[in-house]
Formats: sequence, structure tokens, C-alpha cells
Amino acid sequence: GHLHGHALASASGIGDGMDRLSYLAAWLVNIVILIPHFCLALIPCFENGTDGGTPINGQWIPAPHLLSGDPSRAAQLVQCRVQGGGHRTCVDFTKPHKLGEIPTPTSGGEPQTFQPSTCALSVPDSAGLVDAVGPTRNIYFFGDSILMQHRSVLRCYLNDFLNETNPGRTLRLSNGGRLTFYRVSTLKHLEKQLEGLAKSRHSPTQMMFDHDVCIFNVGVHYNSKEDFQNEFLNYFERQCLKASCLPCKIVWRESAHQHFPGPKGGLFIKPDPKCKGCVSVPEAEMAANNWRNDMANALMGKYNIPILRVWKMTALAHQMHPTLGGYSHSSCDCTHFCTFMGGVFDAWSLVLQSFLESLPSV
Repeated sequence: GHLHGHALASASGIGDGMDRLSYLAAWLVNIVILIPHFCLALIPCFENGTDGGTPINGQWIPAPHLLSGDPSRAAQLVQCRVQGGGHRTCVDFTKPHKLGEIPTPTSGGEPQTFQPSTCALSVPDSAGLVDAVGPTRNIYFFGDSILMQHRSVLRCYLNDFLNETNPGRTLRLSNGGRLTFYRVSTLKHLEKQLEGLAKSRHSPTQMMFDHDVCIFNVGVHYNSKEDFQNEFLNYFERQCLKASCLPCKIVWRESAHQHFPGPKGGLFIKPDPKCKGCVSVPEAEMAANNWRNDMANALMGKYNIPILRVWKMTALAHQMHPTLGGYSHSSCDCTHFCTFMGGVFDAWSLVLQSFLESLPSV
């Protein structure tokens, strides 16, 4: 009986040990699976002024904290975006709003923020963006009406750090840095802007240095691969990559994705008065129709040009276009994005801050 009991106890001990080993093995397997995700999340999206060469993956998550705290302060921030963004702010203009009242977003519900999963972006902070620009660095942006939307959002985001109450093309920061925006939709516009800059480059207020940053994006106004390649990309390579069209660090920003109904993965085909709103598009279908970025990114990679990879976050933002909710003045605007708190343009500001923070200080 004693031996039998001892045998049972040994067997039980062995069983407990096996359970522990199985648990430990499963735990180790989970750790092995999760380690790449943790490591990726710890890797900065930009290092030493270069990007990782892959999309910034992630998801949009609710961010009610953006409107928490002092209600009057939150209302002031939202009202700034309403004034700068017009109907593309995506607030319900069918209801009157008193000064100090927070308008309700009509698209996307409560504010959302982009949470990256494959690399780490900076902590959202307007003071951090000002510090990242620095006192002696100027940032020049060249892009279309979507860039102008980003400018209006930055004007509100950086409001506490601006030297002017009613800035024009240039946002002059209190620390001496500047962000200047040039409207460029096609090659013709770019040629005109470069010509103007060449004439004024020696002015004390227009001088550029190699530590300044020039961020370009052109693409959404080209609706065929042939036109984009033959008209714009060939010129940009010849004038700005093989040669130096401007004495600054060239950076490329990806084009945002569109979400029009139709067979081309959300891309615009032609005006459709029957359009009822923007649509969610399967990710594989969007990627298969992402030819603007495929072509531009390949060219930029050839010359080691840093890329602000914002396409993925816009591809997942079909609910953030001004058409959704019916408050757009356009019949179907699935190109531009809402300028409310959180959303696409705040995410772009975070990408910009992360990139600038990775540059050597000047």
C-alpha cells in the first residue's frame, strides 16, 4: 500500500510537471509569436531622416480624450477648424452652433486617432512638432488642395506657437521655424512655383539651406499611369532628383487613397451625380489600384528619397471623407478628408513630427 501510494504520488508529480512544462511551452510559443510585434512597435518609423521602406500599418481607434478637459478650450480648437475647413470640417451645419459649443462631427462619430502597429510614431504634441521643426529649419510643402487642408489643420494645431493671428502661406513659429505651403497639383503648377522661388531665393526671407526640408506630393490630379509618368515623374526625376531644383532636403509624401464607388478600387473615374457617398474598399483591391504610390515610391527609392508613408492610414479612412453624412457641397467628395479633431490630418502631423525628430539637429 505504501509503495502503491508512493507510485501514485510520483505519477501525480510527473503529471503536474508535465502540465507545467506544457504551460511553459505554450507560454514560450506565445512570447515568440508576440516578440516581433513588440519589437516592431518599438522600432521608430523614421531613423536618421530615412523611412523604413514599408507601409505604416495600424488602425483607427476612438479618441474621446481629444475633446475632454476644458470644454471652452475644446470648443475653441474645434471652432478654429470649422473656420479654416469650411464644409470639409464635417460638422452638421444644419444645426445652429453657439460660440463655445462643440459641433458634432457627422463623419466617423467621436474623434479617432491612428494607432500604428508596425513601427513607433512620436507622442502627439503640438509643442513637440514646434521643437522638431527647430528655430533655424524651414519646411516647404508642395501639394494640392489636400495639402491645403493639412495647412488649415496645422494652423489650428500650432495656434499657441504662431507669431501671427492671421497667417498667409507661411506659418511662422514662435521659436523661429517656418512652415510654408505652395499649391501644386500638376507639372504646370510646379514649374511656376519653382520659377518664382528661383527669382526670390536670394531674398533674406526666402533663402533655403540644405538643412531645410522640401516635402512634395503630386498625384491625385493624374488619372492615368502614362500621364503621371511621362508628364510629371520624368520631369521631377530630371529636375529635382538628378539635378537640384531647390537647395533643400527633398522628401516625398504618399498620395492619399480615394473611396469612390466603382470598379477601380475607390479611385475617381468621372463625376457621378447619383453617388450616395464614399465606400469601404477591400484592402487587396485598394493595393492593386495604388499605382500612383507604386510608381512614385519606386522612383524615390532609386534616389534614396525619404517617403512619408501615409497611404495606408488613408486607405482605412473611408468614413472620414466629407461626403459621408451628406454635409458636403460636392455631389460626391471621396478625395478630401474631414478636418475635425483627430482624423487623417492630425495623423499626418504626427508622421511629420516623427520624421523631423529623426533628422540631425541644426
